[in-house]
Order: sequence, then structure tokens, then C-alpha cells
Amino acid sequence: MKLFFNLLLITLVTRGLYAQNEIIWLPDQPGKWSYHHKITGEIEKYKLSPAELAEYQKNIDLVIETLHQNPVLKNPVGIEPSVNVRVWPDDKAGFHLRSLADDIVGSRIAIQFCPLFKDEKGNIRKHCMEVTSCDVHVNEPQATSEKYLHYLASELHPTPEKLEIAAQNLSKIFVKPLVAKELAEGVTAYQSGIIIISNPKCPYWIPVKCGELFDQITEYFSIVQEKDNSYVYVVEEIEKEKGVFSTEQLNGPAYFTTGNISGVTAVENDSPLLRFNPDYFDKSLPRTSIQLIAVHTLTESFDRNCDDTHLEYRRHCEFVKQLDVNALKALLDVK
Repeated sequence: MKLFFNLLLITLVTRGLYAQNEIIWLPDQPGKWSYHHKITGEIEKYKLSPAELAEYQKNIDLVIETLHQNPVLKNPVGIEPSVNVRVWPDDKAGFHLRSLADDIVGSRIAIQFCPLFKDEKGNIRKHCMEVTSCDVHVNEPQATSEKYLHYLASELHPTPEKLEIAAQNLSKIFVKPLVAKELAEGVTAYQSGIIIISNPKCPYWIPVKCGELFDQITEYFSIVQEKDNSYVYVVEEIEKEKGVFSTEQLNGPAYFTTGNISGVTAVENDSPLLRFNPDYFDKSLPRTSIQLIAVHTLTESFDRNCDDTHLEYRRHCEFVKQLDVNALKALLDVK
């Protein structure tokens, strides 16, 4: 929802500027599908063979063509759906990107709902600056959630590599989002604005244990404290907080709380702390296989009418309501 209002504000400002130049928007103008079959970004870091690269391009094209069958994208009116594909590894260890030569390949497919307009010369053009978009992430664990714990390596300058690693490990932990709607077996829409399409036989998230999380947080602040002695108090307080937990609690699931420094409690609430399941991906499958899809979109569309006054939001909402999740699920390579 926050993303929706931020984009709405940007769109209002942008449209106000266009209005000053007498731009005419064309809500009934037939649009066209815009996709140029090119993967940009850091695909070379995966060191794919020519055959693997061709297979991955084929799989990504299948995802995009499946999305293209959505009526809003197949017969666009008032918008031009503009699609691009970008690959960038989201898992870093220290300052240097670890080897990705054996990793399953991840990418982001961005669909922009670009409204059409007539400029001052009478030319029909598309406006793609700061418009609502649907980002479809393939095989990207970090894309399955948004509310991650915020531990920054920038606490120290220069940043020690061990602090970079500690911060990165903590930043993989997140608060479980609330469910907006169960769309099919293995397909869940969350209130975080993400629809996850997965193998229903294997959980993509797993609980974080209290003891494990305390150890990680203590390690992080201990590294900071080595250079900044003012953090001694923080380390001591976190160790005290851990000390009141029973062995059973330390081996049990962690929940988020704002009631202490660590942010960790064993008391069950609606904010369990999770991480992506490291055993989710089937490593016996080709690196180019599609095993997980996370669609960042307007999941609130399931609970409201598509009557927004801004065309790109209406079209995006209509797109969500007509999303064929079973067709996308059929693209997963699962055993």
C-alpha cells in the first residue's frame, strides 16, 4: 500500500507538470506491446555456456509471453506496456561478489504501464517516467519479502569485511507479511504487495530460532564495538536479554518486538521472523530452470474496484484481477 501511495504522489506531480504544457492524455488510444527480447545487467557473472544462455532466454520469454496473454497487456488501451529484463545478483558476501558459476540464475522482468499522450506537436507518445510497474522476479530469494531487518555495514568507516558479511546475513531475515489472498496451491498473495508462485511441496520460508538470531546480532554489534567502544553497552544489554530465555525458547521460533534492544522475543505474535529456505531450490535441475516467481504488484486489487482516476493504476489493477497464476505456475520446473 505504501508503494501505491508513493507512486500516486509522483504521478500527480508529474502530471501536473505535463498539464502546464497542455499535454493531452489518450485513455481510449489503442496501445501496443513493447518487448525487445534482450536481457540486460550482469548475466555474464553466472558464466553460462551459449546453450545455457539460449535456454534461459527461452524460459524468460515463456514467462513474458504468459504475462502477455493477460487481456490488459494483449490488447492495451490508453497505455503501452513496456517490458525489460534485468539480471543482477542480490546475494553478496563481503565486499566481493561470490562466484555465481554454480548458482541458479535470477532476473527481474519489469512491466511498465506507460500511459499514452499527445504532445504539443500532435505526436502520440508514451510516458514511462515514474509510472506504476509490475516487477516479476524469477529465482530471486530476496524478492519474496520486503520488511527485512535493517543492519548496515556502514556503521564503521572503512567497513571491515566481516561486518559486511554479518550485516548481509542479518539482512536476509524478515517479518512474515500478512496474507492477502490464497490464489491457488503454491500461489499466495501477500499484503506486502507480492504474489509468490512456488513449488507447494517445499516451503520457501523457514523460521529463525531465537538463539541463532541472538548470536548473529551479538556478532554484528561486537564487530562494531571493536572500533567504537560506545557499543559496549549494546552488546551487554543484548547478552542480558538472551540470558533470560530458556533453552527451549532459544531453540524455538523468534518473533519481532519493539520492546527491547535486540528486537527478539519468544512470545508468539503476528510478526514471526523468517528467512528464505536455503534448501528450496532443487540443485539437480538445470541452472536455467524456473523454480520460483515473485510478482511485485498491486495485491490490494483483490479487495477493491479498479476505479482509480489515473489510467495506469486502473490498468495495473485490471491486470492483477486477470492474472493467470495457474499458467505462471505451469512454467515452474519442479519434480
